[in-house]
Amino acid sequence: MRKFPFSVLAIVLALLMVAAALFIGAVKGSRVEKAQVESALGSLGTVFTTRVETGNNLLTVARRHLPQGDERMAAVARDVQALSSQASLAARTRANTSLEENARALLAVLENSASVQADSRDMAYVTGLLPQALDQSAQWTDVGSYNEAAGAYNDRLNNTFSGLLARLLGQTEAELFTP
Repeated sequence: MRKFPFSVLAIVLALLMVAAALFIGAVKGSRVEKAQVESALGSLGTVFTTRVETGNNLLTVARRHLPQGDERMAAVARDVQALSSQASLAARTRANTSLEENARALLAVLENSASVQADSRDMAYVTGLLPQALDQSAQWTDVGSYNEAAGAYNDRLNNTFSGLLARLLGQTEAELFTP
């Protein structure tokens, strides 16, 4: 009977340890990089908060001048709720786009409302302050830096050997913010 040489066993164990180190390193590196992408997402959170506040201010003015069941007010309220939720980035992106459209429509109705035209304070909100707040918060959306970080992460995840290993162990791509 032949004895199994210890040198073969040592080589097999060394190869297993190298493979384990590669997998562990790939996952750890991927997790650190994804955490950096998620911290860049924090800049979008500030913008979402500003958009929610602007939507709520618009609803406050609209409630003073429109009937309670107005569909445009309800649409803005739904958008504000969706944008302030902890939903996926894709859902919040859709809510952000929808809020822009619905808020503009509600502002147009309010601007043409006789009761708003008779109230100089609310007319100033409807024609100046609220549209300006919508425009500024839309411009503040730091899409470039977040999408750049997320895109770079996704590229490395999809186009490198360590990314392949990380994907095999369950790492997923970062969502892009596409308004």
